Parts: sequence; structure tokens; C-alpha cells
Amino acid sequence: MNRDEKVQKQAAYYVTRLFSGELTANEEREIQKWRRENDCHEREFNAMLAIWQHSDAVYRSTNRISYLKRPFAFAASILLTAITVYLLVNALPSFLPASQKAQRDQIVKNEVHKPIIMSKTFQSSVGEVRKIDLPDGSEVTLNTNSEIAVMLTSEQRLVKLRRGEVFFDIQKEKSRPFIIDTGKQKVTVLGTRFTVRKNAAEDSIKVSVLEGVVEFDTRQKHTESRTRLLKSGDIATYENSKVSLTRANSNNQQPGWIKGVLRFDNAPLSEVIAELNRYRTKQIQMGFAQQEQFRISGVFRLSDDDSVLNAITATLPVKVHETEHAIELSKK
Repeated sequence: MNRDEKVQKQAAYYVTRLFSGELTANEEREIQKWRRENDCHEREFNAMLAIWQHSDAVYRSTNRISYLKRPFAFAASILLTAITVYLLVNALPSFLPASQKAQRDQIVKNEVHKPIIMSKTFQSSVGEVRKIDLPDGSEVTLNTNSEIAVMLTSEQRLVKLRRGEVFFDIQKEKSRPFIIDTGKQKVTVLGTRFTVRKNAAEDSIKVSVLEGVVEFDTRQKHTESRTRLLKSGDIATYENSKVSLTRANSNNQQPGWIKGVLRFDNAPLSEVIAELNRYRTKQIQMGFAQQEQFRISGVFRLSDDDSVLNAITATLPVKVHETEHAIELSKK
């Protein structure tokens, strides 16, 4: 293996670590130091990054392995991905038609000339609300148990929402749009304030616009994508391959969870419990079927678990029994 091949292999490994979601602070410093050591290092890193972003095959190969909850599984996924990326750069072009070779070379060429300002993954734990200041002046706030991957270049601002809910306060830049990619949907803005919530269990996305205008693009496998313009007060929900639009009761109001509170207005008890469980490690369980008259209203602090339970037992014919692993609600 010659020097160029070693550099390409190292760049491929660093790119896989970058998008693994498990990159440590020491590794991030190591990558940055390696990129600064030589112009060739930076060039190959950007080339590998371009291949990664344009290769669904690489993503699928790692995704199939990710469910294995063992240390060797992650190492195997990194090795497999590094090999795949390496082959994409070296072996595969020799078998491609000239037009596809040119397209691949153009992808790499274009990406090399886009300096990377930030490439980092951010996470919040269960019950944590985390605020992040981006280099462009934008602010993002992660709700409980959320994860995003941020990629800022000189021409584009991209956030991949992997799970959870995020509030965006975007700095306006006409020449550099801000894009949120959830997998099946894409939200594009120039400058605005809005939230995006991804519910993987229900395969749903909810976009709530507080200020400005956003483009909500839904992508389907067998049908053409459809773009909708959402303005202040609009709420778009994507579920079961359909988009529904509603209007918020009040505009320009930040979500309560940013300030550590949850608001409920005559909400069904089952809905209240489902929302509370997003912020808890010890889950609340209903030992009876939900009934229409069991509803809750009020504002509750996330830091005060007892306030919600006290409100439920005070206003509803329900009692609480706490076990080692859960909090059980049953009828009185």
C-alpha cells in the first residue's frame, strides 16, 4: 500500500467515525490535527466526505449492522464502511461508464472546494434540554432524547435530524439556505424560527412554524416529491404518507419545553402520559383503558415530577402506585 492509499484509507476511517454518532472529543481533535498536517489530508478527507454524502449504499451497509448491541458490531460496521468508501473511490470507477466517472469526479471536485466550517453530532439525554450556538449565528435547542448531525460549509447549512425534537432559530442568509433532512422529508429555510419533531415509532414528522416561511418537501419512493410553503402559525404533520395542515392557537411563542414546562389544554390522559414519558427514565403506565372524560389541563414544570402526578390524582379518580421500575396508574 503506497502513501496515497494510506491517506485515502485514513480519510475513509475518519469520515465513518465522524458520522458514527460516537465521536469523542479526543477523536475530533485528532481528526482536525490530521487534516491540518497536510493539504493532501484535507483534500482526501473532503473527497471521502463527498462520496459518503452521495452514496446510499454506504448508509445501508452500516445501518444493517447497527442493531447489533455488541462492541465488535460497531467495529465491523466501521471497517465495512471504510472498505466500501475506499472501493467507491478506487476500484469502482474503473468499472463505471465514462459519464458516471465524470459525474463522480465532479462530485469530489465540487466538494473539495467547499471548506467545512463545522461537522459534528449533538445529542441530548432523556430529560435534558440542550442549547447549541452554531458558527453562523443560528441557535438550535434539542429537546429530550434528541440527536442531530450538523454540516456547515461555505455554500450550505445542513442538519440531519436522527431522532427527537429540535427548535431552530435560524440566522438569515440568502446565499446559504439552511436545510433540515429527516430522511423522508426535507425542510428548507433562509431565516426563521420553527420546531421539527421526528417520531420514529409512528414514522411521523411534525413541523411547527413560529416565524418566517419554510419549504416542507416530502419525498416518496414511488411518487413525485411535493413541496409546501408553511408560514407563521402553520403546523404540518407527515404521517402514513400524508401531510395534514393545521393552525396554531398562538403565534411567535416558543415551545414550553425550552423553558422547562409542559402545557396541556384539555388533553386526553393517555396523550399527557405519552408526552411525560419522553422526559422520564421511570415510565408512567396506565393500568386501565383510556376513557374520554379523563382529561388534563395545566402547566407543569419538567423538573417537578410530583406536580403532574398530584394533579392527576387530585382531578381524576386515579391512584398512583410506584414500583422499582415504573409508576402505575389505576382507578380508585
